[in-house]
Amino acid sequence: MNVKHKFIPELLAGESRIKNAPSVLLDNGQLCIPQHFLTFKHSKESVENLVLDIEYDDRFIVFVGEHQKQVYLQIGIVGVDNYRSDKNSKKIVYGRKWGVESELPTSEIIQTVFLALKKAREHEVRELFRLHDVGNIRAFSTPFNNHQDLPLIVQNAELIGYDDELLSDSQMIQKIKQSLQLISYDEMLLDCIRFENLGAQWLVQLQVFPNLTTSLPELITKQGRVLISFILNKLCKNEFYHQLMSSLISLSDCHVDENFTYKNITRFSRNIDIEKLSKLSKSVRKLNKNEHQEFTKTFVNSNYQVDQSRVPKLTNSKLSVKIRESLVSFDVLGGILPI
Repeated sequence: MNVKHKFIPELLAGESRIKNAPSVLLDNGQLCIPQHFLTFKHSKESVENLVLDIEYDDRFIVFVGEHQKQVYLQIGIVGVDNYRSDKNSKKIVYGRKWGVESELPTSEIIQTVFLALKKAREHEVRELFRLHDVGNIRAFSTPFNNHQDLPLIVQNAELIGYDDELLSDSQMIQKIKQSLQLISYDEMLLDCIRFENLGAQWLVQLQVFPNLTTSLPELITKQGRVLISFILNKLCKNEFYHQLMSSLISLSDCHVDENFTYKNITRFSRNIDIEKLSKLSKSVRKLNKNEHQEFTKTFVNSNYQVDQSRVPKLTNSKLSVKIRESLVSFDVLGGILPI
């Protein structure tokens, strides 16, 4: 069957074709210029244009700013205050600023938005995990939140060390199940439905039922409940808490994977066929160096210039001295060493 070749799509703002860069013919008859054949000079305006084509969740707003000629991305989160009982009033809070180099490839800028959304969401997830006081369910803390005072913790390390409890397996399982009564997540309680010995590990399965105050969409399903499963490599409460939190973060990450789109494509979804993606990736990296000698030289030089622009500079500071000593420990080190 004859496939009609399509035109090469126009480059996006901030993109330029390397001199003599060849086009690549894909299996569907589409001609393209792969991103590794391009150079980039992004601006606040070109980054804003990219963000316009990104969709995720209206409560997570992607801002593009600029400070001293440095473009940055920032996530604004609209929601209720996790530490107040009033669930009707909403507020907006802002995450950290993610710097965007002007030479960054377009795909990497989009992926920076993707990562920023994941981390903004993880910040919320960590604050929604509550550990309530025994005998006073109204009193609680959020031990996994990102606002812990690390210098204070270091100065008082003896207050947070974990001591193993000398209990039988059945006693420890009972204590872990009892601890569930003190845990709430997004205003919901968790229920253990399976605790199975796998030999050197333990399989734990919990279920959680959403209610009217549930804010996380990954917890709202047609089945009416969400199952959370994870493995314990050590039978103790501390391992249980950490594995539970890792599972909750994973649920959040998966929601971003399946709902983050750029021009209506869910790039990180499990509906993307990995083997087909691998084939596409290989097809745009085939280059006959003999046929494109002039371009190959320009291409190698362009990559070197980009790598060189990213090389950090060392001074006489204590950190720089530490870095130098670390680098010296490697006998043979390729790449471009710090200046």
